[in-house]
Amino acid sequence: MGKGQVTKEYIIRQSAELFNTKGYAGTSLSEIIERSNVRKGGIYNHFESKEEIALSAFDYMFAKLKNILTEAMSERSEPAEKILAICDVYIKLVEQNILEGGCPILNTAVENDDGHPMLKQRAQHAMNELMTSLGEIIKEGIKRKQFRSEIEVEAASSVIIALIEGGVMLSKLYNDNKYIRHCTNQVKIYIHGGMAV
Repeated sequence: MGKGQVTKEYIIRQSAELFNTKGYAGTSLSEIIERSNVRKGGIYNHFESKEEIALSAFDYMFAKLKNILTEAMSERSEPAEKILAICDVYIKLVEQNILEGGCPILNTAVENDDGHPMLKQRAQHAMNELMTSLGEIIKEGIKRKQFRSEIEVEAASSVIIALIEGGVMLSKLYNDNKYIRHCTNQVKIYIHGGMAV
């Protein structure tokens, strides 16, 4: 990897946490310069605009989230346990701040629902990926006869994601971890009561 690419990736890493914590509108170029210790000219050698940095920063944070989720699920063999592993990751996002700023999909979706179409599109794509992965876990549970065959996979996935992300949002809004715990407990109830055979 060349020096230019190393610098570019360094800028992305440094700005990713800023964007994920303060949002697109709340992050200034001067903060990116200060945090990365790269001059304005150096930044513009690698990026055409703040928007381009923000898109790369989102991709970086989402890749980190996917790696954390994949690692957590790889330690579990049963579909229900994999879903609970996802819950555990989101609890850690809130309680241990394992990803500075929390869930990049939620943060980007909330800030850019009407504001920034490219970032909204990135968040939609990321959420689609998350929902598809969750859907595959549910399908596997149906195939293994652990989940009911009549489960509508897309509906079940959206309920689970909404509970988890809603718990993250409420915990951040009230600065109280109890909400992510309440919502992930509801996921457990849903799995064992509404989905399990």
